[in-house]
Amino acid sequence: MLAPWAFEYPAEEDRKNPERFSNDYYRDTLPQDLWEFENAVVDGDVFTVRKCLEAGVNINAALDNNHMTALMIACTMGNWDLIQILVEDFDADLDGPLSRAGLRAIDYAGYQGYRFPNEHPICEYLKSKGSQHTWWGACIAGDFKRVKEFVENGQDVDEVNPVLWSANAVFIAQEFAQNRIAAYLVTKGGTVVVRNCHNVDTHEMKWSVGRGDCFFYKSCKVERPGAGVMDEYVPEWTV
Repeated sequence: MLAPWAFEYPAEEDRKNPERFSNDYYRDTLPQDLWEFENAVVDGDVFTVRKCLEAGVNINAALDNNHMTALMIACTMGNWDLIQILVEDFDADLDGPLSRAGLRAIDYAGYQGYRFPNEHPICEYLKSKGSQHTWWGACIAGDFKRVKEFVENGQDVDEVNPVLWSANAVFIAQEFAQNRIAAYLVTKGGTVVVRNCHNVDTHEMKWSVGRGDCFFYKSCKVERPGAGVMDEYVPEWTV
């Protein structure tokens, strides 16, 4: 979610490109070549992306108010074709650019659950190309070895990320259902933040990864009536 000021547009006569209105004024003020490039990346149009890059567009340019590059956007969408073109054909910078939240492209892949053992292990692919998670990305993606490496090298476990809910690493690990990471950080002095009016969603609530589904359905009371009791469920209205 963007900050409220991201939606504050100047008066129409003062806008650089008044014909554009994407709810992101930073994006609206991009030069024409980057504007076309950003639209192609978001649309997953690999042909236009390739054409723009061959014409000399800056592949590592920030394309929106969150300072996300083309590779970050592609990782967020899980677009394998686009990711491979950017990385292998045009040598996109994997770890140099940081978004406003201090995340790299690999972190956004982990943010969306594109990691082993899920269906699209983009994180592992980027690691094979030399990329590494940031502190925040490691907590999000559940990369325990990377988190431990940060802690052993003096990382402040209570550092606050002003973009990600002004949260520390313990809160972020909990938010992304990385309970083992959160427990480890607590043993290293991390503060457990308790906030009112906040519902923590786990990945199991967002999509199925094929593990523990039956227990999840039971806890949510959404299993079919008579499961485990009746051999065959017959709706009441048919009786």
